[in-house]
Amino acid sequence: MAVGFLCLGMAAFGDTGEQDFDLPAQPLSRALERFSEQTGVSILVTSDLTRDKQSGAVRGRFTAMAALSGLLAGTGLRARRIGESALTLVRQDNDGGNGNAAPVPARVAPAYATALRRHFSERLCDRLGDQLGRVRVAVQLWISPRGRVEKVHVLDSEDAPRWGDTIRDGLLGSQLAPPPAGQPNPVTVLITPSDEAAPCAGRREG
Repeated sequence: MAVGFLCLGMAAFGDTGEQDFDLPAQPLSRALERFSEQTGVSILVTSDLTRDKQSGAVRGRFTAMAALSGLLAGTGLRARRIGESALTLVRQDNDGGNGNAAPVPARVAPAYATALRRHFSERLCDRLGDQLGRVRVAVQLWISPRGRVEKVHVLDSEDAPRWGDTIRDGLLGSQLAPPPAGQPNPVTVLITPSDEAAPCAGRREG
């Protein structure tokens, strides 16, 4: 099964190399979508932070982070890195506006990340079927020390309005292996499209 699941935490973020940007001032949510399409960097953010905000114009040759800073100029928001190719946005006044990134969760332990991927596959194949291989949604999970999923928050994405409720219902209250000691909440899991045409076919047949 080749559905992509990325368990996000603090990690190195590649920001080497420049590329050409031609992003006019526009609604911030749309600017972030275009930025993600061009750079491959996922922006995981809730709509209450971007609503009614306009991006700055970014035209020229920049690194991805420099371009994003230009888009966010004047919005009162800043980027926080939460994965190798993922960012979230927070209000600048969260840390007094001094530009220092607030602490972020530690990387999910590899063994537990594997358990999370397996759990997602088992819970969501039954509900999404082959659509699972076409969905791109980011989900935050609050997991109790005993492994119960106590809260599920689906972050904004193009597919969230269509599939968010199904994904939330499939995961909320479910039980998986207890997390490692000290694992912080929430854990963010990014579901990405699969190259496989029918990623759940084998599970259905089984």
